[in-house]
Amino acid sequence: MRGPAVSVVGLGYVGLSTAVCFAHRGLTVYGVEVDPNKLSAISRGEVPFKEEGMDRMLRSVLKAGRLRVSGGYDDAVAKSAITYITVGTPSRPDGSIDLAYVRACAETLGRHLAGKAGYHTVVVKSTAVPGTTEGPVREALERGSGKKVGQGFGLSANPEFLREGSAVKDTFHPDAVVIGSLDGKSRSALLSLYKRFYGRLPPVVLTTPSNAELIKYSVNTFRATQLSFLNTLANLCQSVPGMDVEEVARGFAMIAKPDPRYLKAGIGYGGSCLPKDLRALIAESRRLGVDPQLLESSLRVNEAQPERAIDLAVKATGPLRGRRVAVLGLAFKANTDDIRESSAITLVKKLVAEGADVTAYDPAAMPNSRAVLEGAVRFAKGAKECLKGAEVCILATGWPEFAKLRAADFLAMARPFVVDGRGALDAEKLGRGGVEVLRVGVGKA
Repeated sequence: MRGPAVSVVGLGYVGLSTAVCFAHRGLTVYGVEVDPNKLSAISRGEVPFKEEGMDRMLRSVLKAGRLRVSGGYDDAVAKSAITYITVGTPSRPDGSIDLAYVRACAETLGRHLAGKAGYHTVVVKSTAVPGTTEGPVREALERGSGKKVGQGFGLSANPEFLREGSAVKDTFHPDAVVIGSLDGKSRSALLSLYKRFYGRLPPVVLTTPSNAELIKYSVNTFRATQLSFLNTLANLCQSVPGMDVEEVARGFAMIAKPDPRYLKAGIGYGGSCLPKDLRALIAESRRLGVDPQLLESSLRVNEAQPERAIDLAVKATGPLRGRRVAVLGLAFKANTDDIRESSAITLVKKLVAEGADVTAYDPAAMPNSRAVLEGAVRFAKGAKECLKGAEVCILATGWPEFAKLRAADFLAMARPFVVDGRGALDAEKLGRGGVEVLRVGVGKA
């Protein structure tokens, strides 16, 4: 693939995934990362987070010279035609997002654009509330460069819709590409780039930057609401003998046709996107004087959901104080080491607060989990070791390896009782082997 060189500022989850995938398809990519430790790791070909297939791709594009990373902006601006802003937008205590990194990036880009001849397109891919690209980003770029949008440079918002654990697949096979442009040249530049990148363009939404920013939030907040809705149904199913939330969801999906990837009830959603974006839109709604009651309800349902697994265990076995509880899974979902907003971590903290003696295991998230749970729980070296001697097991993350556990593995527990918080186990098969399994969302007959 031939095309203009691009630069990506901020090599976190979104930035590095974008840079590596662009380079993998043949583009020359200049990556900028100001964190020296992260930059050093990436330069060695080490991905600082878990993502299927990313390590191999990173090493390949670095070796081929298609991805060049540094801590400065000089080459990134001078040698590329398009720059993506992919820096973080962390949450403040009130739920609103902090745009400090975005503003700082735009200001630095503006200064570098001041001395550049020719047209340069700036693209905001960081998740930001509506008005960010047209407001503070535009102002910083124009102030720093002395140029105007549409004259010396172009400006667009191009939000990402990557799911952790599936970033490579989602980049190469998106449901749609959303381009919100302030000028025709930047719109044309992005369309041309994506035509080259994809060969055959996926569906494209052409709109304004603010609309593009709200599309991003609308997708994530709808997914968050959808999952909380399913967990509300699960709680109802749990209360009626013979009801099963998975059968209800299957019928609901056939008729209403929502995204089936978000029709899995359990102990709650987490990660870097859904809770953060939900809180941000709640805060933005309040700022605008709009009642965010539905969104607040969605958040409350999710925050309470880990308690459901504990309630099931207590009702079936009695109080957990002083008893060995095995927790399988600590990442917010399978195929990632990310524990941000993880319902599994929340669950563990609640168990510890109740006086339970917790042993935990996760295939990938142990190092990150130690940073927040060290001293409060014991960490096992594997799932079978975690189960040994436990009186209760709670499956909190749906890792495929947990689904492969046999009845004999659970029979090593002091009492083979399992709360399946992710619908990952074959309860009927395990039951025949002498293991009692209660699944969140399934009423016990």
